[in-house]
Amino acid sequence: MQILIVDDEMYSVMGIKDAINWGELGVTAVFDAYNMREAIKIFQEQEINVMISDIEMPKGTGIELLEWVNEFSPQTETIFLTAHDDFRFMQRAVQLSSFDYMMKPVEYEALEEVIRKAIRTVEKKNAELAQSEQYKPYYELWNKKKTLLSERFWYDLLSERIVATAEDICSLPAEYGIVLQADDRLLPVVISVENWKRELNTRDEEVMEYAIRQSSSELLIGDCRGEVVQTKQGVTIAILYLSPEELPPLLDSIGRKCNEYIDACSQYLNCTVSCYIGEPVMLHELTKMYNALLAMEYNNLSLSNQLNWLSKRSPEPASDPSLPDFTVWALLLENGKEEELIRQFRNSLQFLSSDRQFGAHVLHAYYQGFLQMIHYLLQKRGLSAHQLIHEAGAPKIKTPPRTLEQIEEWGTWLIRKVHRCLYQEVSVIPRLCAYINDHLRDNITREMLAEYVHLNPAYLSRLFKKEVGMSITDYLLHERMRIAKELIVNSTIPISEIAQTIGYSNFSYFSKMFKKVYHENPQQFRKLSGCSGS
Repeated sequence: MQILIVDDEMYSVMGIKDAINWGELGVTAVFDAYNMREAIKIFQEQEINVMISDIEMPKGTGIELLEWVNEFSPQTETIFLTAHDDFRFMQRAVQLSSFDYMMKPVEYEALEEVIRKAIRTVEKKNAELAQSEQYKPYYELWNKKKTLLSERFWYDLLSERIVATAEDICSLPAEYGIVLQADDRLLPVVISVENWKRELNTRDEEVMEYAIRQSSSELLIGDCRGEVVQTKQGVTIAILYLSPEELPPLLDSIGRKCNEYIDACSQYLNCTVSCYIGEPVMLHELTKMYNALLAMEYNNLSLSNQLNWLSKRSPEPASDPSLPDFTVWALLLENGKEEELIRQFRNSLQFLSSDRQFGAHVLHAYYQGFLQMIHYLLQKRGLSAHQLIHEAGAPKIKTPPRTLEQIEEWGTWLIRKVHRCLYQEVSVIPRLCAYINDHLRDNITREMLAEYVHLNPAYLSRLFKKEVGMSITDYLLHERMRIAKELIVNSTIPISEIAQTIGYSNFSYFSKMFKKVYHENPQQFRKLSGCSGS
């Protein structure tokens, strides 16, 4: 880390050089210049990370020097020192994105703290630049990539747009250019992106998701036969095609490969992921296995950045063999498949009526399982199951129901009511947006929002992006800047106070973010609006 001090007063330069503990800050070299020409010469010979500059100097002001630095060395952070409290200088410094602006005589402890913050900013920028260079090849590929026929097959199969039978294992995939043998088995691995370690906008997040898929293809599939696709729910899934001879060694190594992949994502792609490994199945069984893995990920609210085996999951409480899989029903209802669930619900009741072992205890277990599914799903969405189930308009049935006819009437009403609640009346995303708007000045994180609505963070990110059309990070930025714009245009509140109102303590950073959204800095925007104020 290298520092340049620019001031036409020699004693001021010497004072700063002697007073600051440069070694503790990690500074390896401190250069000095006494005018703009000397400073430019040093920039041409050295890489300067932070510049500390006076503003009023002969042979070129600090403002003129910063204009040159922004062109020649844009990664340099600049701290201005001046003895004159001139708003025009401060305004121009902000426009040129200086890091900070301090009045002389400066307190060296305060200056040292500002330098420390500037160094952290430089280090963060350098890390982000290195990260951008790292995934740049993925971005270029992503821009050029076209949807492949084989990807379309798996997408349609897992979203149930096409249905495979036991006889289709060779013929159906062949129509899409996929070669499978009659005795091949498919091993699915769901990859859940749980957290990005730095804020990403919508475009960067899409690029990084593509990097996730490409790297999983290299590390999980490698030389094996298989495909990595993104499903309708936005889930990344690796599907390996395995012959009977390939199956045992792959099952022995897939856990190790997944752990290596999880570590690589943390180290190189700045994210935490979990892998959910299914069991080898035939083609017509794959969708059911995928739904089981999706339910496993959906229900995981506490454990992250780890490997999960479907075959090693904790055993669930024993249930009557006549009862349906309520976990699958919860997924159907969550995905808006109301009529399909009602059809399965009624079919299961018909099956119960034909079961010779059917009795009061089975009906009670069925009722409890169904009710637990509804409570669980609504709790995930942060809704009150008690209010919904007991509201006006509910069937006048004594609970628990005593007959299959009663449970059919009650269950059908409840399915339709929950569907309307989730998709027409009280969606989780509008509630989340309202929460964000009420807490714009707070340091909001994805994990905080996920906890608020009781959802898995990875699932919440996919749902938010699907419904809103942008990432949570981008939504936060645009909402904060929208409020700032309204206050700048329609009030005389000082812009520095507006920045603090929406959670920005660093005025320079606020100015950068505002310009990123509206292509003008806040001062220019207020001037164009005709509103007076500073």
